[in-house]
Amino acid sequence: MFFIHGLAQQQVHVKYYHVRSAIATLAEDLYIKDNNVISIQDSVINFNTAGTGSISAIKPGNKIVTKDYYISKLNGGDIKDFFFTGSFRDTDYFIHDKVTKPVWSIDETKTKKILGYNCLKATANFRGSSVTAYFTKELPYSAGPFKFFGLPGLILDVRENDKNYNMWKAEKVELTVDPKINFTPQFTNYPKTEMRQFIETKEAKQNKEMADLLSKLPPGTQMDTPEPKNRLGLEKIFEWER
Repeated sequence: MFFIHGLAQQQVHVKYYHVRSAIATLAEDLYIKDNNVISIQDSVINFNTAGTGSISAIKPGNKIVTKDYYISKLNGGDIKDFFFTGSFRDTDYFIHDKVTKPVWSIDETKTKKILGYNCLKATANFRGSSVTAYFTKELPYSAGPFKFFGLPGLILDVRENDKNYNMWKAEKVELTVDPKINFTPQFTNYPKTEMRQFIETKEAKQNKEMADLLSKLPPGTQMDTPEPKNRLGLEKIFEWER
């Protein structure tokens, strides 16, 4: 009890190595204090140039470098409110997303040490993706990177199965107090929207752009185009589509 009480007085910081795609990686910093959770993704993406293994930092041209934020609370039931920043066609949005808690299956026979913490294996389906996580009860926070939560301890490693991307791996854990961290940024200049509206509007525009492109090609030309629901990211199926 003393251990948990002591943690409650501190701010937890976890730095994750995030592999977003087969060629792009970035950093994600998770902060927890009291009931507040915020995860901040770098806007500077490192691209692994084809076949060389070399890494170079790429910043958006002619645009102020920003970060992506994921904001939530520790408490809550089976549905958690996330507020996060996202962009589409050079417009930044502040998006509200209701995320259903994954149904985690914990295997206490599968363990590993991560940064000195004893971790247990858990598996689940997260919005259409099969994922495996390792979490530690030594940090008793039901939180993790991105929009992951619902385990009886902090997630230090999570990844989509059978992929070499869509993964987060903790590189550093700190139990410190940093007064500079703002857990409730407002983003007053960003248009506010709901997740469903954001996804449906974005995909409708993408489909229209593809249709316009196809209409300008010579008759009989065929192109391989993905099905609308075959999303490439981790979030493949949303709650309203089930």
